[in-house]
Amino acid sequence: MKYYLVALFDDESYKNLNPIQKNLSKKFRANRNSPAPYIPLEVIENPNIDKLDVVVDKIIKPYKNFKVKLSQEVSISETNKTLNMKIADFGYIKRINRLVNDTLKLHGFNVQESSYDESMHISLANLNFIPRDMKKFDGEVTFKSNCETLKVDRIELWKFSNNKRETLIKSYPLKKNLYL
Repeated sequence: MKYYLVALFDDESYKNLNPIQKNLSKKFRANRNSPAPYIPLEVIENPNIDKLDVVVDKIIKPYKNFKVKLSQEVSISETNKTLNMKIADFGYIKRINRLVNDTLKLHGFNVQESSYDESMHISLANLNFIPRDMKKFDGEVTFKSNCETLKVDRIELWKFSNNKRETLIKSYPLKKNLYL
């Protein structure tokens, strides 16, 4: 079973992101029942949940809320069948991603290989199928939006299943940053 470690936003960021998500989902004929927009950090295969909880809690504990800057580019991931929006300024989230990946590998967890050269993205919607004409759009579709930055306030461990109640396994809130 695959488990996903994802970064989630605060309520105000979701209010700003919701019109963008609806517009792009309609344009690309995406699934209406997609989960809330998130930044995927790690995919973990068949972990010991108790051990994973302790390790992730230890990794996330010193980090504070932070902002990510949105790019105007939209892409389609054929492997995950998701509609994604790229992140322009991803220094802090990239550091957390690298630390999580390295620490989980050191503790013996089976994590997916990720290249640090790839740009980070926000997964907006799930696609049931990807028509051939949409494959050409990868990285070329842009949009205009007044939403420039989003505030990340928690990391969560998810397990995707058909039952929405079983999605959330554990939530790791980040420390409050008084300056954001």
